[in-house]
Amino acid sequence: MANVFLNAQEYANTMLLLAKNQLVTGKLVNGKFTNQVTDQNGLTVSVKRPPRFARNDASAMSAALAKQDIVTGSVPVTVNQYAKVHIGVGDIEYVQSFNALMRNETMKSAASTLAHQIDAHLQAQVARFSPYVGSATLATDANNVLASPADFNRVHTRLMDYGVPNSDLCATVTFADGERIRGSLIGGDIQGVNRTALERVRIPMLSEIDLYATQQCPAVTNGTRVAAATTLINNGTLSVNYRDVKDTMVQTITVDGQAPGATWRVGEKLTIAGVNAYDWRNQVNLGYPQVFTIVGGNASPAGSPLGTTITAGAGGAATLIISPPIIVPNTNDGVDTSANTAFATCSAAPVNDAIVTHLGAPGATRRIRAAWNKSAITLVSAKLHTPFSGESSFATDPETGITIRYWRGSDISTGEHIHRWDCIYGATNLDPLMGCEISGA
Repeated sequence: MANVFLNAQEYANTMLLLAKNQLVTGKLVNGKFTNQVTDQNGLTVSVKRPPRFARNDASAMSAALAKQDIVTGSVPVTVNQYAKVHIGVGDIEYVQSFNALMRNETMKSAASTLAHQIDAHLQAQVARFSPYVGSATLATDANNVLASPADFNRVHTRLMDYGVPNSDLCATVTFADGERIRGSLIGGDIQGVNRTALERVRIPMLSEIDLYATQQCPAVTNGTRVAAATTLINNGTLSVNYRDVKDTMVQTITVDGQAPGATWRVGEKLTIAGVNAYDWRNQVNLGYPQVFTIVGGNASPAGSPLGTTITAGAGGAATLIISPPIIVPNTNDGVDTSANTAFATCSAAPVNDAIVTHLGAPGATRRIRAAWNKSAITLVSAKLHTPFSGESSFATDPETGITIRYWRGSDISTGEHIHRWDCIYGATNLDPLMGCEISGA
C-alpha cells in the first residue's frame, strides 16, 4: 500500500473526531470555545453563575411591586491545562511500515490519550459537588460499589431535593458499578433502549439520568483525622452572605479537637451538627445534614488538587476551606434578605463547639461516582498560537468547544518526522449544589 501524506487540516480534523469519540465526561458538561484567553489576562476567563430569586409569598396575592436585586456570581476559569501527544516517525519507518493502517491505529491511541487527560481534569471538578447519598461509614471502596439500579436511583431523589433542574442530567460511575448495573438489566427492556445502550457499552438511562462508566473516576484517601471527634469553634465566620462569596462559593472554618498532627485531605466530606440541607425553592429544612466538601485549608488555597494534605497544629486545630459556604435564609446581608434566601445552602448556622463528623474511616479510600446537571460544569478551550515553523492547522468542535492544533515538522539531522497534537483548556464547577455524589449502601 502506498504511503500518502495527509494534509495538516485532515490530521487536525481526524484527531478531533477520534478524541471526541473517546471522551466520556467531556460530553457531559457545557463546552465553550473562547478567544478571550491571552497572556494579558493571565489565561483566565469568567463564567457567570445564573441569578436566583427568593419566593415572596407575602406579596403573591398583591399587585404591589416586590422587586429584588439581581446578584450574580462570576466564576473564574483558568485555562492552563495542556493536553498533548507527540509521535516521531523516521524515514525508513515511513517507507517500510507506516502505511494507512498503522497511521490509523497510532492516531486512535493518541486520541485516547488526549481524551483521558481532558476527562481526568473534568472529574476533579465532579469531585467538587457537595451533596452525598450513600454509606457514611465507608471503610474501603469495595463497600462503595453500586450494586443495582436501585442503589443508583437514590441520587435522582437527592438532586430533586436540591432543586436541580430535571433535564440534562448525567452521571459517571466506575466500570465495576457499570458491570453490576448492566448485569441486572440484561434481558430487560426500558422503552426499548436497553439493547441499543448495552450494544454501545453504555449504561441505559436510569431515573432520567444519562449514565456512563469511566475509568477516570477520581479516588480520595482520607487523612488520619478521627471521624467524629472534631468540634467547630467560633471563629466569627460561622455563616456568610452570598454577596461576599458569590464568586468563590467557599468558606473558611476553624476546627479543633483532633490530635496534633492529624490530617485531612482535599476532597473529603464532612457534616456539622445542627446544620441541615435546605430546599431554596420551597424554603424548607430538608431534615438531613448538609454535606460539605473540603477544598483547601491552612496554607493550601481553595481549589487545591485532590488529595492535598492539611495538618492540624500543636493544639489539634486546623483551618479548613469548605464548599458550599454556610448561607442561612432570611438573614440580612446589609442590603436585604433576598439574596441570602434565594441562595441559601443551610437551614441554620452552627453553634460554637458543634460536632463535625467526617465521611469514612481514617485512611479509607473512595472512588467518586456522581450525577449532575450538565450546566453545573463548564469546559473552556482556547486556540493555541500558530507555530512559526513547520506545517500546522486547527480544528474546533462546536459541541464541546475543544480546539486541537496539529503541527508537524522534520529534523534535518536525524530524518525524523514529528507529528504533534495539542490543546489547552480549563474547567470549573459553577455550583457545588448542582450535583450529588453517590455510593453503595
